[in-house]
Amino acid sequence: MDKTTLYWIKLPKDLRVSITKRLTRNEILVLRATCNRLRYLVPFPQRPVSPDSTLNIPSPVSSAVCDSGLLSLTQSTLYIIRPIYDTPAAASSSSSTCMWLVNVEELNSGRVRVKDPLTGALFRNLPSNSLPNSLNLLDYRVTEIAQSYGLGLASDHDDCKGRNAYFVQKVAVSPCFEDDSFTIMAIYSMKKLGIWRKNDPSWTQIPIGDGRVYVEDIAFHKGKFYALNQTGLTIAVEPKSFEVNEIVAPNPKFNGTGIKHLVKSFQDLFLVFKQIYCHDNVEINFEDEEESERYLYPVRVDVFKLDEEINQWVHVVNGLKDTSFFVDNACSYSISTKEFPAFRENCVYLIDTLFIKDYDNKYPGWCTGVYDLKDGTVAPLSNFPIYSKNFWPPPSWLNTNGSRIEDEECTSS
Repeated sequence: MDKTTLYWIKLPKDLRVSITKRLTRNEILVLRATCNRLRYLVPFPQRPVSPDSTLNIPSPVSSAVCDSGLLSLTQSTLYIIRPIYDTPAAASSSSSTCMWLVNVEELNSGRVRVKDPLTGALFRNLPSNSLPNSLNLLDYRVTEIAQSYGLGLASDHDDCKGRNAYFVQKVAVSPCFEDDSFTIMAIYSMKKLGIWRKNDPSWTQIPIGDGRVYVEDIAFHKGKFYALNQTGLTIAVEPKSFEVNEIVAPNPKFNGTGIKHLVKSFQDLFLVFKQIYCHDNVEINFEDEEESERYLYPVRVDVFKLDEEINQWVHVVNGLKDTSFFVDNACSYSISTKEFPAFRENCVYLIDTLFIKDYDNKYPGWCTGVYDLKDGTVAPLSNFPIYSKNFWPPPSWLNTNGSRIEDEECTSS
């Protein structure tokens, strides 16, 4: 038994409990795996919000598909996995760039489903040699990056059970309250915003603007839900009282074409505004590689930060520096490139069909572009092997035990 483990065992119970409350779920799992004594002393961690399929949630729409129309909450977690011990495969890469980003949905059985870390899409029929059958958390440094949620159909029919509710576009969830309840906010039917608290008989519709434009994104930030529509109108909603406050008024610069995403980064909330522009009547010099790529991928991205003192979205003119954003309808999040240098700094990773090069082979990152905020250049992720390898294929150092999986699920231990 090493000295660190011995110190943990000798800690007073109240101090040990206080420390473990500050650890992430995976940090607690690693701690418990250290020895049998700690497994006994440290309780098994609970999920922040249980996605148990037995929790039946009413549908926010008047009619639903499959049986009663009840829904269940699903939860996925994004992790960055790094090796702890040197292996021949890891030694061939710089230790600072030996990382893998993965998105998994943990099932009640203890197994996990592997998803695209950028789109949240579920991958089926993966090659049998692509992933190990199980992961020993003591062999890796596992860092939780973000969590995303969804609403699936809670049906008794095999052909419907587990399918995402097609009418729900985005889901955000509050942490559990003192009474073990929690609140869900969802965008559904494109233009509607609803909120539901555990054990409520029905959803409460939240007004945002005149209701005639799309609700673009939602996020849970600093104890409140935030919602944004096409005009840039931003509201905050209290998760318990459902009180609504306008935070930012509509702004003409956000009208028209373009897609907006909310991204939480450390203690701040950002708005990423993606626009597709046209090249009508513009002569392109295809011999100029940079000009050619601007024509092939006509994308412009602007980033705004919420100034909570003046209630305005303020344009970020100096870029994100040592941070990168990953934006999609399913989940948006940020990664510190100072802590994880394997990812390109001061960039926005985008999901768009513009960046698809191979329609036959779908893999994590296959429809992703990388937008550099410093010079405004953009190109498919596949153009940068040094960065695309963080998504797919899984690194060879992950497969040191020879075990493999045969479908889209594997176990974690």
